This record gives sequence, C-alpha cells and structure tokens, in this order.
Amino acid sequence: MTEIKVPEEVKQRNRELCEKYPFLIPRNCWSGMRITEAQNGGFWPGDPDEIPEYDWEFTELDDMPDGWRKAFGEQLCEELKQELLKAGGQEALEKYMIVQIKEKFGYLRWYDNGCTERWYSEILPKYEALSERTCIRCGKKAAFISTGWISPWCEDCAKEIGDRMVPIEEWFSVEEGDPV
Repeated sequence: MTEIKVPEEVKQRNRELCEKYPFLIPRNCWSGMRITEAQNGGFWPGDPDEIPEYDWEFTELDDMPDGWRKAFGEQLCEELKQELLKAGGQEALEKYMIVQIKEKFGYLRWYDNGCTERWYSEILPKYEALSERTCIRCGKKAAFISTGWISPWCEDCAKEIGDRMVPIEEWFSVEEGDPV
C-alpha cells in the first residue's frame, strides 16, 4: 500500500484552523477525548505508549465535501464558534464535539453533541440550504443535480462527471411523488 504524504503547508493550515476552532480537532467518539489528549487515558486501540503524536494531517472539517468547505466551511465554523462563546464561553467551546460531517441526499449533514436552539433553528439550516445549491466539488453555484448519487454540481464539474444530471431548478420544482 502506498503511503499518502500530506504536504507540510496543509498540516500547518490544519493546525491554525484547530487553534482557531478547537472543535475541529478529531475526538474519539466513545470517550470524547481529543486525539491530542488520548495519550493520558483516552481510548486508543493497542499499547497507549505507542500513540503517535498528532501531526495535523486531518481535521473534522476535512469530512465536509471540498466544494462546500471552500465555499462556506470556515464561515460556518466562525458562526458556530461565536454561538458557542455566546452560550457558554470558553468552556462551551472546549466541550463541543462534532460527531460527523457529511453529504447525504445532496445536502450537508452535521451531527454533534449538542448546541443552542439558534444553531439548530437558524444557523445550521442556512448552511444546509446553501449546500443544496453549491457545487460539491469546487464550491461554485450549482446548476445541476446528479440523480444517481444525489449531489449538486456546477456546469463545469457536471460536464466532467457525465450524464444523469437534472437542471437544478427542475429538480427543486418537482412536486413530491413526481418522478425525476
């Protein structure tokens, strides 16, 4: 198996992101401990003395599709940070944990260990709606929706992907129950 080397500039950028948004540091989903804390009692399969030092190759934001990350990833993180600070200060910021970020049925899914009512009723829905109309690959305005794996695509990326595309306005104008 070929080892993939993450460029140092990516690691440095990830470190900066995690310093600004501590909730982006990967955590163990069972213990809740950050990978940076795991050496002193967090769950780690195997010998605890062999835990590698965290090298900043990955952040939780890396699970967000590239186009969405480019278009609004950091903006979303900034709004989340401000909401957490307003709700509970630095302690809320430190305790907040992302469980999973992904795309499902063409829009953003963000799972966490709990936040404010405003986060769930205003902020997150804003980005979910934005994701539906933002190219999953490059971050430009989406013009098409793929019908196999439902995802939004801009004109350029849709040309590279191929067929099974529906114009985005047609996709969103279909009545529930109508075939696409």
